[in-house]
Amino acid sequence: MTKKECRLLRLDTLTDPRGSLTAIEGGESVPFEINRVFFLHGLTPEQTRGSHAVRNEQAVVAVQGACSVYTHDGRREKTFVLDRPMAALYIPAMVWREIRPLSEDCLLAVLSDRHYDPDAYVRDFPAFLRLFAEGPDG
Repeated sequence: MTKKECRLLRLDTLTDPRGSLTAIEGGESVPFEINRVFFLHGLTPEQTRGSHAVRNEQAVVAVQGACSVYTHDGRREKTFVLDRPMAALYIPAMVWREIRPLSEDCLLAVLSDRHYDPDAYVRDFPAFLRLFAEGPDG
């Protein structure tokens, strides 16, 4: 498995009678240094978030509740279910993603290797497929 594939990452979790603690460390828990963290909350199962590809690496964690994440790397599509905070979905740069909340209490943390740049996003799926066909750097 290469760094360029979407995959589930197991996050280190310590549990004792008081509860659990899950830690995320850039370059260790996720395969990149973390430069931005944002949260998706107040979601409902009727909503779809994402619907884009972005030129940076990200990891998505379902801190609470559950969601499905549809991914497409230009050749293959795959859907992942996130339903526990001890797992993160690693999404390499330029992979299309659509996030569909499965529960009313869905709270997602998204970790990114770069600061926000609106020009780094491809928000049209046919355009994404054309960029992929042009080469790995789009």
